Amino acid sequence: MQIYFLSTEPETDDAKELEGRLRRKWPALQKIATLDAIRGRAKSNHDGHDQNFIIIPVLQGFTSFDRIIEVTDRLESGFFLIFVSAEIAASHYKRLVRGERADWASLKEAPEEIEEIILGNQPGALHHSAPAPAHKPLVAAFVPSAGGVGNATLALECAVWLKHDKKTRDLRICVVDLEIQTSHICDYLDIEPRLRLDEIVDVPERLDKQLFDLFISRHSSGVDVLAAPRKRANDIQLNMSALDALFEMIAASYDIVILDLPTSWCSWTPSIISASDVIIVTGLNTVPGLRQVADTLASVRSAPSADSQIAVALNRCEAGLLGGVVRSDHIHKVIGSEEVLTVREDTKTAIASANTGIPMAVGQPSSRISKDIRALAELIARSRQPAH
Repeated sequence: MQIYFLSTEPETDDAKELEGRLRRKWPALQKIATLDAIRGRAKSNHDGHDQNFIIIPVLQGFTSFDRIIEVTDRLESGFFLIFVSAEIAASHYKRLVRGERADWASLKEAPEEIEEIILGNQPGALHHSAPAPAHKPLVAAFVPSAGGVGNATLALECAVWLKHDKKTRDLRICVVDLEIQTSHICDYLDIEPRLRLDEIVDVPERLDKQLFDLFISRHSSGVDVLAAPRKRANDIQLNMSALDALFEMIAASYDIVILDLPTSWCSWTPSIISASDVIIVTGLNTVPGLRQVADTLASVRSAPSADSQIAVALNRCEAGLLGGVVRSDHIHKVIGSEEVLTVREDTKTAIASANTGIPMAVGQPSSRISKDIRALAELIARSRQPAH
């Protein structure tokens, strides 16, 4: 096996830095100026058992992807191309791997991803959709009792709090928005939703690490988000096979997973709830709101569950003169002995966060609403299982 590195013209600092990382991994890395420089070398290097690999940095973006495909299709046998860039469109990645002569690795994760590609494309290599997770992540599911209760906001803000708390800041944390028609978590963060469920819903086995990485929206807070572009007329029928493939990847990549469930229950909702370590039912502190919370709690408890912790989060609660929540007696009359956390109304802070794309936990950590949400995040943190 021989590994080549195709130099760029002009040679950028990013290309030099990438070459340095690769050479530390593979000291025998051969640098070439053009693909023509290695024409005819496949036979002299290829013994019938190994593959030869050409690493091609595309650090200015895929300006002409048709040209990339043309180069791949004309490649002589015995060579495999690995393109390296900061990111790649899912449609481009799909075209690239279709011919089984090329793959893509992210600039950030090189050379680890490149090594995985090389090992996976040796003759006789076993291909797996995802590596087996070394531990089970903590999964916290936010279940709305009705629409408009702020379920997504509470889920997102808890994730950001966890990422900024000194006890959990080094953990890998993601938010998964399972509302595929009206997803709006990425709107709050001013980032682009990138989860393309249409790519895997019919063929879930095609989801691998490279494609999964393309689905991740990364926020400056350190929290990753998996959310689909909003589409009211979405005809995608999300199924458990696709969700199993997706969550297998998530489990291998994160330590804490925050789920934002849709208001309407789907066929897979009970399965998601049953697999969650913490279940937080969200609602409002009104008479109808508390009744909706009670009904949702009953549905949650009817789902088979091993040993999940269940709590209630009441959002936008009216604060009394001394700062306490008004009508707290009504809460216990309707909800009973359930653990209840209240989040007081703070319209000014919430609107400022929504308009700027800065989470309240970052922009206004000392605000009344942020302090209440922090208590909710700490409940999740206390439920975290020790890593194995």
